[in-house]
Amino acid sequence: MSLTNRQKIAHLMRRFALGATESDLDRLEPIGVEGTIEFLLNEDNIDEAFPISPWEFCHETDKTEIYLDGYRFSSWWALRLLMSHRPAEQKLTFFWHNHFAVSGEKVEFGPMLLTYLETLRSHAFGDFSSLLKAISRDPAMLHYLDGDTSVRDHPNENFAREFFELFTVSKGNYTENDIHEAARSFTGWAIRYLVYEDPGQDFQEKVRNCIARNIPMVTSSFSPDLFDDSAKNIFGKSAPYTADSLIDEIALKPQTAYYITQKLWHFFAGTEIPARVANRLATLFIKTNGNTKSILREIAKTEEFWAEDCVRHLPKSPLEFVVSVLRQAQLQPIMTAMHGKGATPTTPLAKPLRDTAGLILVSMQKQGMVLLFPPNVGGWNLGKAWITPNNMLARAEFANLIFGVGQPDQPLAAYIAKQILDSNPITSYNTIVKFLSMFDADLPASKQYLLIQAFEKEGGLPSLETPSGASRTLGAVARLLFASPEFQFC
Repeated sequence: MSLTNRQKIAHLMRRFALGATESDLDRLEPIGVEGTIEFLLNEDNIDEAFPISPWEFCHETDKTEIYLDGYRFSSWWALRLLMSHRPAEQKLTFFWHNHFAVSGEKVEFGPMLLTYLETLRSHAFGDFSSLLKAISRDPAMLHYLDGDTSVRDHPNENFAREFFELFTVSKGNYTENDIHEAARSFTGWAIRYLVYEDPGQDFQEKVRNCIARNIPMVTSSFSPDLFDDSAKNIFGKSAPYTADSLIDEIALKPQTAYYITQKLWHFFAGTEIPARVANRLATLFIKTNGNTKSILREIAKTEEFWAEDCVRHLPKSPLEFVVSVLRQAQLQPIMTAMHGKGATPTTPLAKPLRDTAGLILVSMQKQGMVLLFPPNVGGWNLGKAWITPNNMLARAEFANLIFGVGQPDQPLAAYIAKQILDSNPITSYNTIVKFLSMFDADLPASKQYLLIQAFEKEGGLPSLETPSGASRTLGAVARLLFASPEFQFC
């Protein structure tokens, strides 16, 4: 399959980031494909330009109480996905969220989910062993898999079971005895809820102090007296394993290397992995101490990643569909301006920003995904599972939501109409070409003609002069595009 450099960069942005905007492609095309790969894998050198504190979601106008339920942090993450200038970091954080799944259904104290997200984000591009150690003692994970109740005389096996089955070597590569023995290695950890520890101080006041001083409200702690320090027999080897020493050994086992690299391949490439590629990635995983950045770089340079059955053949998850569409509308500057210079972590978030986060969450929820609320410890089933009649309908309806069809205000419709009217020359055909380019869509000529027909039927170019006309016309075009089979893949 012959691709131009611009098309290759767009493919990288769809897979490793959160979609390609026209300005992204204009900016990255001069540095080429290799430069774009390094740009995406080294986003820590970039200012994220996301100024919104999660605590702004926890305040309500005309109320003094601070609310800490998990959905507020889901909303904050949704807005971060939209506005962040580090989309590859956010995409990889989502991958690890789905791998090390934790749900707000059980972890009801929202700040724990915030700490969990930071654990995933800060280790996302690093080595797997470090991430595994950090997540094994993360308060949210401890609570979700009952590690906070696991002590020397009564080890809880929930985390040890998922440690082997879902997090490392995968099903079939361990025994029940390995689980029983490993559970003893993870004993001794507990959770400290600092905001509850001083009964003489008001809870809300303690929360405000933590926010003001940037002190965690919850953390994990280790009690040596509650840890089983005797020998454990795991995979036929007897040793006084601790959590860290066991992780060091299991994280680089060949079974772990194959499992993690194949999971990364399926998430970012989406095709069946050839045996020679699987072997190469697993070998690299062990050689680099499980370094995720090295694995992603190798995936991006693998011939199969650029093959015809890979490009635009990976079904979009609700996150990829909803967030990429809104990012392609280039809303980040508008969102930043709405935030304003006077905003602080102790002030309620501006309503338009809160509403935008709500739009993202609701639109994803209609398609079966709520951030920080996966269905179970196994996370979401990705890939073809997202192509359903319900989701096709929800994606068509998403066009009505973002273009404000039938609503009193249509700011996005007017914003996009202005971009189209500023292009030259302005014709119905060029309008549709611009629209498709804006949303990184690739439709055959016959389907482009259907979009042109819908555009002209709803009023054509004159309709773009008013917000209501633009809403009606662009909404009709977007409904066809968003429901088209081609647009369901990235």
